[in-house]
Amino acid sequence: MEQLLSVKYLLYITFLSGLLSCTNGKPASGRDDKPLYSQQLTYAKGFSIDYFKDYKRLIVYNPWQSGQELERYYLTSDSNCQTPLDGRRILTPVRSIVSGSCTHYAFLDMLGVTRQVTGICEARRVYNPSIRQGCLEKRIADLGDPFRMNVERCLMLKPELVMISGFNQYDENAGRLSDAGIPVVFNNEWMEQDLLARAEWIRYIACFFEKEALADSLFRLTEQRYRQLVALTGKAQGKKPLILSGDNFRGTWYQPGGRSFTAQLFRDAGGRYIYHADTTRGSIPLSFEQVYKDLAEADVWVGATNGASLKELQALDQRYTLFRPFREGNVYAYTNRITPEGGNDFWEGAVARPDLLLADFICLFHPELLPGHEWTYLKKLK
Repeated sequence: MEQLLSVKYLLYITFLSGLLSCTNGKPASGRDDKPLYSQQLTYAKGFSIDYFKDYKRLIVYNPWQSGQELERYYLTSDSNCQTPLDGRRILTPVRSIVSGSCTHYAFLDMLGVTRQVTGICEARRVYNPSIRQGCLEKRIADLGDPFRMNVERCLMLKPELVMISGFNQYDENAGRLSDAGIPVVFNNEWMEQDLLARAEWIRYIACFFEKEALADSLFRLTEQRYRQLVALTGKAQGKKPLILSGDNFRGTWYQPGGRSFTAQLFRDAGGRYIYHADTTRGSIPLSFEQVYKDLAEADVWVGATNGASLKELQALDQRYTLFRPFREGNVYAYTNRITPEGGNDFWEGAVARPDLLLADFICLFHPELLPGHEWTYLKKLK
């Protein structure tokens, strides 16, 4: 009898050990034990990275509900590893990815993984040379409008991962892809309110390719350059120029909110922004008359998007000539790096390299601080 009990006990211990092994010591609820360590993020608020023995956990937070989780992803290079049940399991390194947003391209390029890209949206509007070459060689498929991605064609590519920007709390295309067994992950860097926070999402993307060490060195270099440039503006001798931003669109002139990353850019570059005390994180919708009242005598106009020249801008709205920067020829657009088809590196590279964008604005506001600087994103309209 004692021998039988001993055998049963050994079988129970063996079963229990196997159970704990395949669940990595996690309780049956599928929740995690304490991670071995967590990635310390300096600026980004939209995600977190925790490292466990055999996998890492990425949590994307809901930008529409502060403090709430949007998605959980469990990344592992061990195909036999049983991750918790409360999130999507993804094998790494990812060998094929579909990108649903142009804001991902520079990050993918910096990490050296553009060869893994098999599908994108609106190929004709791409600026990144590596991605463009892939499209020309037919290695990268065009999946159409990012808001209405061609799901059927995406499924035919059989990607190991689809990365999209979360424009809504529920994405119908993401749901269809997930139902078909394709891992879909959200990348919401565009919702961050800080320039370096947006750039820090390189850490998030790197996790899927097991390139965290490279991402760390790249981000730290970007951060260092950005901080050095901010410190440089403290040496500016002249006055801070008053900034007019954007342009009139269908009767509304949108100005950056005082807590937006654009307002931060103006401040860090040593400019004077009249709406700096505003608490809006997005844009401030104003009438033409209000903008004229506030900024008719601005020193510089940046971000005029609706005209390729002063003549075109005037043709769109004769009232633009009433503004001092128009009369004096101090109007700039984010069009220095564009393709004939409409690709614009401002929407791609500037997200990952805010230091280059800041350098442009410092040169614009205080040219004596960066003699010989060559524009990366800004271009003066003539």
